[in-house]
Amino acid sequence: MIGTQLILLEGMPSTGKTTNSRFIQVQLERNQINAEWIHEVAMPHPVLFFDEAGMTYDEFERFTERYPETAAILKRIAVFRKSTVGIHLPEIQWYYKDIIGGKAYQALTEFDVWNFPLEVYQKFALEKWMHFAEKAMEDQEKVYIIDSAIFQFQIFMFLFKNKNYQELQSFISQMEDIIQPLNPCLIFFYRENTEATIEYLEKNRGTSYLDYIWHRDKDQPYYSGKPEGAEGFKQFLRDYANMANSLFHSCKTNKISLEISNGNWTFLEDEILSFLGIDRKPGPIAFPKSGIYKNEALGYIIRVDGLSITDPTGQNRTLLPKKYNEFYVDWLPTVLRFEDHKIIISGSQICEQWTTKGMIYDRMEL
Repeated sequence: MIGTQLILLEGMPSTGKTTNSRFIQVQLERNQINAEWIHEVAMPHPVLFFDEAGMTYDEFERFTERYPETAAILKRIAVFRKSTVGIHLPEIQWYYKDIIGGKAYQALTEFDVWNFPLEVYQKFALEKWMHFAEKAMEDQEKVYIIDSAIFQFQIFMFLFKNKNYQELQSFISQMEDIIQPLNPCLIFFYRENTEATIEYLEKNRGTSYLDYIWHRDKDQPYYSGKPEGAEGFKQFLRDYANMANSLFHSCKTNKISLEISNGNWTFLEDEILSFLGIDRKPGPIAFPKSGIYKNEALGYIIRVDGLSITDPTGQNRTLLPKKYNEFYVDWLPTVLRFEDHKIIISGSQICEQWTTKGMIYDRMEL
């Protein structure tokens, strides 16, 4: 292998980042390489900010003094970095909101990093990347796969504030310097014709999805004077593509770009494996025990039918054998482990609570 501890996947939405993140993780593990895929919406995310409250040390001290009922919980679950503190809000909401009370929880949400001024966000983000890099260096045999983090999330943050490319590129250059000890590599997916990607996204996710994303973000400065609805988000994607292409060319890390228009994913997978210096390995032949599995505490149900499941959100997903009793879940970093008439969730979790690591689903008798 090329000796990296960090594989970054980037590209516009609907260019294959998630699918290939899973593929890379599977192939690394089949090559006996310890690997962890950090999904775009991993919970909590080690370098991005989704529903995370951020404070300085002084702000944290003042907050716990004002709301003493939160002190013990926050000190236990918060991540303390060099000068900033991160608190994952869904964990508070799911497990501790009744204990700390609605008033304290609402006060926590006012520290959501997503709403910070850009210059404040940059300070928190660089510290978070630094904290991740330091932790990763403690186990140099482990490889991390992260999608949509160093380009996509940052492009959204900067474009929303109408910042120019030079400011974005300077910020990402600082991130590159931080992760350099991990010898990172970058895999960039693109279509030569940006409009083809936009058409593909609209076809596969629907115009309603484009409308939803625009409506979610319509109050951002970027959208002032732009078309409304799906057309506004399409313009955002065009500007996104221009920034992403420029960032790839300026990036100093070991990198490869893959043009995906012809859809020959077997060829592209071979290109990725060659770039990483690993062989394609077949997996075991295994099948889970079909049936209906339920987590009684939350009422979540997983329906298993051969190598296919319906997850608690109603999404149909394919299973891929990892071991005789462990199965990767398509599009997710989650792994289902079958033992003693139950499913135990392993792997990594995302923001959907049903993927919580260690959660148990018991097989229901029909």
